[in-house]
Amino acid sequence: MKPQEDLAAELSAALHGLDEVARIVKDGRGAFEANEDRQRALALCWMSIGSSLKHYARLSGIPQGQLPLAQPIRLRDKIAHQRLDKIDCEILWQTSVGDAPSLLRMATRLLDQLG
Repeated sequence: MKPQEDLAAELSAALHGLDEVARIVKDGRGAFEANEDRQRALALCWMSIGSSLKHYARLSGIPQGQLPLAQPIRLRDKIAHQRLDKIDCEILWQTSVGDAPSLLRMATRLLDQLG
């Protein structure tokens, strides 16, 4: 793959994960809190999103810790190194409903810029 195609592939993967986040949270917080499978699926989505954005940042030369990619990458790292029974569902929920929409817009804009 060419570097441009690699960047597009990582952004596409992040967008897919963000679409899944939206699907998981659309039924509301009660459905999320009542279902461990939804909680784990959301954690997996954020691990995937963070990994894709981490690869995108590396490929595009964005310095480590640079906003706005730093937050989802840190969340990915935190989830990846946490015991499954210790994942903070409050952080998952707040990130999913509070931060995911703007991250979706940003990633879509970046992908559009790649052509």
